[in-house]
Amino acid sequence: MFEHFLELQDRILAISTRAEAILRSETRDVAALGQARWELARVLREYQLFNQGRIFDQIERMQDGRAAKVRSMKAECVRVGEEFRLHILKWSAVSVIDHWAAYQPAALDTIARIRTHLVCERAGMAELLQMKSAA
Repeated sequence: MFEHFLELQDRILAISTRAEAILRSETRDVAALGQARWELARVLREYQLFNQGRIFDQIERMQDGRAAKVRSMKAECVRVGEEFRLHILKWSAVSVIDHWAAYQPAALDTIARIRTHLVCERAGMAELLQMKSAA
């Protein structure tokens, strides 16, 4: 289970790294950027569903002292997913090329926030597993 969690995180990081390279490139490959954005949306959704269904909800049902941590992690995961969904909605309605000066920093910031979330969630997951072994 933890291996799949890490695999999903690695996929998210790989896609976000590719998207960041496109965003920083001198040539503005909107097609490749759009492809990366939709891949990221799909994997983030898979990640959220996996975490909630296979990890968070399972641990929360155990009621063994980890429930508060799990609820907090679950809420943060939902928040980051919703933030990304809103980013997609906002920038899908306009030409990113025509609004590049605003889009590029917004997209880079979104990627940075997703990466920060992954780091925090990996640490939180390690803490949850440690709490389990200590229980």
